[in-house]
Amino acid sequence: MSSGLEFNDEVNHALKMAYQTPDIVSARGHVVEALNLIEGQQVLDIGSGPGLLVRDIAQQVGPSGAVLGLDMADNMLESAKALCSDFKTVTFKHGDAMSLPFPDNSFDAVVSTQVYEYVPDLNTALSEFARVLRPGGRGVIVDTDWAFPYWHSMDVTIRDRMIEAWKGHCEQESVPMRLPASIKLSGLQLENVQALPIMNRAYDEMNFSYWLSKIIAAFSIGRHGVIQDEAERWLADFEKLDTKGKYFFCINRYLFELTKPATF
Repeated sequence: MSSGLEFNDEVNHALKMAYQTPDIVSARGHVVEALNLIEGQQVLDIGSGPGLLVRDIAQQVGPSGAVLGLDMADNMLESAKALCSDFKTVTFKHGDAMSLPFPDNSFDAVVSTQVYEYVPDLNTALSEFARVLRPGGRGVIVDTDWAFPYWHSMDVTIRDRMIEAWKGHCEQESVPMRLPASIKLSGLQLENVQALPIMNRAYDEMNFSYWLSKIIAAFSIGRHGVIQDEAERWLADFEKLDTKGKYFFCINRYLFELTKPATF
């Protein structure tokens, strides 16, 4: 569910690879743990992407439960359907976080990861989240603070331009600091917040930042004055730093645990 990021084949591949790195596998584990699911529950994943979290949730709720993945990107939906084809309790639907195509109080649990930085109106999106969650239900939201990624670079000028261009891929780069107020306005109860830092000291395919750098490079060309040669030099810079043992990347995601009051 993106405003500026187009899910072409290159981006789609890089995202799927990034989601399978140990960094993100670990983050998904935190999400599943925070949801505290039990067998038989009905769960909605808003912005389900390639379906990896949906698959994990399906294993938790078992054959008597159900999981519905919602996304706006058709190629992501197709990938997710293929990944989860062996789960009869899983379905996927095209839809928008701003106007969820479900009745009130439809789900025991609702989760959304890396979605709300892309919505044009955070309060409306959170109101929809609250509307479809049943009273007494649990919710989890994970979003990244894109205002403060850190990448060690030998060319700080190019790095800063690349990061500045990347900020244009979303509606709001610092959505985690805005979420508590929007959650309160929605009527949901904020139970806990935890930081999920991602730190990489190697530049290789097993690390999240490797794939993120490919996505940023592809997105940034033609934006904020970035040309292809600069994007290529930026990526080559990481290869050189890695060879010297000097590569470093860090960014924070934030996980918000929510409940819907029984008297909502």
